[in-house]
Amino acid sequence: MANPDRLFRVINEIVFVLLGGFLVLFALTGRYLFFLLSLVSNPRRFFWLVLSVVVILWGVRAWRQSRRTARRGDRVVTKIEGGSLASTGMIMLLLAWAPFQWAGWLLVAAGSIFVLRGLVSAAIMAGSS
Repeated sequence: MANPDRLFRVINEIVFVLLGGFLVLFALTGRYLFFLLSLVSNPRRFFWLVLSVVVILWGVRAWRQSRRTARRGDRVVTKIEGGSLASTGMIMLLLAWAPFQWAGWLLVAAGSIFVLRGLVSAAIMAGSS
């Protein structure tokens, strides 16, 4: 961990673990109702759809940029980051048309993706140093 950039990336992945943990916690306790109603009362709004597409495109862009990375471990981490963002964007897009009963399970899926992304990426970056 001599490189400050690596340390920052590991801390960033820990933040994703915490974010995913909060999403899973909110979804399993049923506290997402207030979250969904206050943030986006209608997930079919234009803003929600644009945000979903932006997250998907951001993930695809990160996936494609992995080719420019010199070290193999960094390439794998960048692909994991891009794939997690793209799949979370697809879940966000799916939230717009899924029945409300599935909202909790979709949030659990998105949170689990973030937790797995953070744990795997942090382990790869810590192990490759």
